[in-house]
Amino acid sequence: MFIYWNITDLVAISVFLVGLLLRLQNEPYMGYGRVIYCVDIIFWYIRVLDIFGVNKYLGPYVMMIGKMMIDMLYFVVIMLVVLMSFGVARQAILHPDEEPTWRLARNIFYMPYWMIYGEVFADSIDRKTRIHTPCGDNMYDEDGKKLPPCIPGAWLTPAIMACYLLVANILLVNLLIAVFNNTFFEVKSISNQVWKFQRYQLIMTFHDRPILPPPLIIFSHIYIVLKHLCCRCKRNCFPKSAVC
Repeated sequence: MFIYWNITDLVAISVFLVGLLLRLQNEPYMGYGRVIYCVDIIFWYIRVLDIFGVNKYLGPYVMMIGKMMIDMLYFVVIMLVVLMSFGVARQAILHPDEEPTWRLARNIFYMPYWMIYGEVFADSIDRKTRIHTPCGDNMYDEDGKKLPPCIPGAWLTPAIMACYLLVANILLVNLLIAVFNNTFFEVKSISNQVWKFQRYQLIMTFHDRPILPPPLIIFSHIYIVLKHLCCRCKRNCFPKSAVC
């Protein structure tokens, strides 16, 4: 967790500096800098979770969140394979002549991703596949308008979608919940030890830091350097003296 917080601090400070440089420029870069500020504040709010480690009840939950995030990374890899298999097949069937663009890549993931959370876009299934709308090559409707061509294999899309939802929503999501449940009980059984360790680690972190906060921290660093040089000179001049 200590390394994770260091990475969070590094990312938050780096993003802040990028936003600061953009805010010093003219439009439209000034507006981009404000957006980066808005994104950067997320990392600073997340950093507050580290303070919860001293609390006997909240500390273990922070540890659970960290372990569950690691478990979810493995789940995302498996889910990505299933999502791409359905997204590519669906997009290729419904839009066989679409040009390769960034929008095409977005559409591969967009609807299948939101389907994981239960948004199945049921009202657009038949409309997209044109199952119930008249279609045909060189055919006209009653008003004399030419009918759109039928999409070959469009009827396969609802069937593939049903299989995808069965695997993604029922199998994989419940598998992730089971993994989370196992992690919860694993940390819960040692919650007292976890809290004591996190509390000790947080106290030692603040104990080892300089007293003055930024930007006055530069004076603390100067004091530490001067103290180190004085101790080194004293050891050279008086080898038998006690260490500083």
